[in-house]
Amino acid sequence: MISNLDLVNHFGFKLANGDLNSLKRPITIPEIDRTGVELLGVFDFHRKDRLLIIGNKEMNIINTSKSEDIYKYALRLCDPICPGIIITQGAKCPEPILKASKETNCPVFLSDSDTNELLSKLYVYLAEVLAPKIAMHACLLEIYGIGVLLLGESGIGKSEISLDLIRRGHRLIADDRVDIRAVRGKLIGTCPESIYGMMEVRGIGIIDVARMFGINSLDKRAHIELIVSLVPFDKTEAIERVGMKTERYEILGEAVPIVKLPVSAARSMSEIIEAAVTNYKLKDYGYDTGYEFQKRLSELQTKRMLELQAKEQSALNNREYKIDFDDEKNAQSKSLLNDVVIPGSIDGDDK
Repeated sequence: MISNLDLVNHFGFKLANGDLNSLKRPITIPEIDRTGVELLGVFDFHRKDRLLIIGNKEMNIINTSKSEDIYKYALRLCDPICPGIIITQGAKCPEPILKASKETNCPVFLSDSDTNELLSKLYVYLAEVLAPKIAMHACLLEIYGIGVLLLGESGIGKSEISLDLIRRGHRLIADDRVDIRAVRGKLIGTCPESIYGMMEVRGIGIIDVARMFGINSLDKRAHIELIVSLVPFDKTEAIERVGMKTERYEILGEAVPIVKLPVSAARSMSEIIEAAVTNYKLKDYGYDTGYEFQKRLSELQTKRMLELQAKEQSALNNREYKIDFDDEKNAQSKSLLNDVVIPGSIDGDDK
């Protein structure tokens, strides 16, 4: 939850009406309403807890309507629950709106911005600051343009691995603690202001990353697309070997792919994490190495089966040919025997 004072400080609005108490009115939802239909007396779908915008279209309605009607409708708009009214395009606050806002102490702000442009900026800002959030004990880096959240138990080496990744040209967002918000279906990770740009390395203490590796080694935020969980190496634990299965880790209702990597002294974890990120990007572009490996094995198995079937068929054909040849040979032998005249066996001759 934020207040009107936060809004004024962020966007630099001018105050046309309201005191300090009105600036403390809370803003609880990111949605914003344009007041066109309400200024015509239609309040069927009006939400009292939303910020209100008055642009050129609304000003035209005000200028072409009776002042007493606009004042009557403005009293309903300037509800004590309403966070405030913003008038855009550098216009002055119309008298009926100003009069009604003074009666209810509703804050009225003036802006020189274009209405649609301001609406877009307001929604993006409010959607982020009002988004659900959580703080996690983790490290967040940008590796090859992908926001990677490093998880693992304390002392497993998250900061040391992050330091090596920074040395290899990747960017640090946050070390030790990451603030995460769910903004419009995306997890956005940032660093608390008090520890931004700092890292704790056991045996050394706190180091200034920007001073040691340059300002380009830091970034303020990242879209978390991949989670790498660092686990102690255990020979007895089953670990994914092919990569066909993709596990997911849920944060604030958003499921993010997670890769579990065993940590041991003999493994270069920074290089393995780079490989994991590259493999994730390949999958995102439509190339799945595990699937391709499985496909290759399937094709080789099919090929060998076909070759075996061909050999069996060839052997069968040879056998049938041999049988036919033997039958023909036997038939020829019988014919020769029939043609041979054995002496003393001529019909009619007993001698």
